[in-house]
Amino acid sequence: LVMRITILALLFLSLSALGNAASGSGGSPIHQEDAAARSGSGEGDILAPDAAIEKIAGDFRFTEGPAADAAGSIYFTDIPNSRILRFDPIGKVVTVLREDSGAANGLMVTPEGALLICEGGNRRLARLADGQIEVLADGFGGKKLNSPNDLAIDARGGIYFTDPRYGKRDDMEMDVEGVYYLRPSGELLRVIDDLVRPNGLVLSLDGRTLYVADNAAKTIWSYAVRKDGLLENGKKWAGMNLDARGGGDGMTIDERGNVYCAGQGCIWVWNPQGRLVTKIDVPESPANCCFGGSGGRTLFITARTSLYRIRLEVRGGRLERK
Repeated sequence: LVMRITILALLFLSLSALGNAASGSGGSPIHQEDAAARSGSGEGDILAPDAAIEKIAGDFRFTEGPAADAAGSIYFTDIPNSRILRFDPIGKVVTVLREDSGAANGLMVTPEGALLICEGGNRRLARLADGQIEVLADGFGGKKLNSPNDLAIDARGGIYFTDPRYGKRDDMEMDVEGVYYLRPSGELLRVIDDLVRPNGLVLSLDGRTLYVADNAAKTIWSYAVRKDGLLENGKKWAGMNLDARGGGDGMTIDERGNVYCAGQGCIWVWNPQGRLVTKIDVPESPANCCFGGSGGRTLFITARTSLYRIRLEVRGGRLERK
């Protein structure tokens, strides 16, 4: 009898453990390995307990470059279709802002409301304002840029942008896949020339640190930003899985200084010290992300053929204006 009771008790405990494991993994966007990080990281919860990824638009070919304006609209690109699109979070409608966009990739909205565009196919950085396109940069040192990919605006209105090359390379004129800084005066400087394939980038909230994802090396680098816009003290700040396919892509930052980076099938989140806080799984492999929506607590994610969003417990970060 004692043995029967013991066996029944063990069976009950085993079934309970299996039930708990199953209930903890059903549809959650949080990696199981991150439960400890969420509760004891010191950064506070990033994802609400019931947070869920929502697909809000689809049937594209390859989405990229999300950027929010002051009204909460989200602009993003469909690179192969060479379109810039706008998502209205109130009406939940996607409209085409611009056709024949030069295979536009990364986007950013300026404080004045202009749209900055990395036109990868046109090999230039451009500004769209009042329906008019202005070319800001298309070459350096007498050579054409590779394919401007992503960008960040500093407090003075200067623009950092990455210039890697994906796909065919037979028409490349540069021998460097670099990072550039366009001063407000219009002067273009190459500020990084020793990464393999720089991709996403984002500034810290105080504007004193620039984070850059080296997609090919699967690393995130940090650089001290000088007052003149040049960079110094570059160092490896965080790493991704060396055995996984791909590396870091588009980046953003929240109000606590946590850095977000799309890559390897999820959104990685590191605290300001470079310690991994959590990962957010996405149904399709994500390429980029940005904060927007009501209160700035929604993370919008471009992932292959779709646009997704997830509600967070933290707002998007805002660069301190000088």
